[in-house]
Amino acid sequence: MSTNATRQQESDATTTELPTDPDAVTVADTGAGLLVFVEADLPGKDLVGFADVSDWGVIRDALRNRGLGVGATTNLPVFSTEEIPN
Repeated sequence: MSTNATRQQESDATTTELPTDPDAVTVADTGAGLLVFVEADLPGKDLVGFADVSDWGVIRDALRNRGLGVGATTNLPVFSTEEIPN
């Protein structure tokens, strides 16, 4: 195993509900939809889903630009905008 290999941990758990605390949820507007992040256990935020998507190509580009995998587009839920706490 290479010393610079990225270790990935798989989980069967999928976040289907967002926290009710508005400070725990952050969205990034891509112009074609929202990337939805929540506070992570470690410092930082985890991408947990998407909302109000009109163009998945733009979403994939936004993920690539942030260094995130585009596989998230098929593995993470799409939330309604009403589910995102204000």
